[in-house]
Amino acid sequence: MAQLMADPLPETMFTLSRVGDIAVLNVTCPAIRERQAEVLGRYLCELTGHTGGRIVLEVGGVGSFSCAWINELLSVTRRCRAMGGDLVLLGMPLRDWRVLESTGLSRHLTLTRSRTDALNRLGAGEVAPWRLAVARLLDIPVGSRAS
Repeated sequence: MAQLMADPLPETMFTLSRVGDIAVLNVTCPAIRERQAEVLGRYLCELTGHTGGRIVLEVGGVGSFSCAWINELLSVTRRCRAMGGDLVLLGMPLRDWRVLESTGLSRHLTLTRSRTDALNRLGAGEVAPWRLAVARLLDIPVGSRAS
């Protein structure tokens, strides 16, 4: 009997936008398990090469995740940092944030609650606020200098 391959990301939705050379990826799904973690991890690793390792990952829409997802996040973070950037996790639910803190894993990840803070951590602090607002509204890249 032939086995059907299930879509590894059946209920996962993600959107990619850019602020200058920073990638902002928003992931929404009920759960990230081993297969989803592997697929998303590969995508994030590929994305590091296009952004110099500067990625904001919005994870507020992720219902739950496995250790495989944490391992992928740690791996991508190391890769980003080796390139002079970072993977900044934005909007992690408080319960998950507390788990990462209590296990000591938060020392190896960059966590924030604010999109502005996330972008500032990656060097987008010089971008004029109006440019950030327009970029978010129109989902377009924005220059890195304030005007």
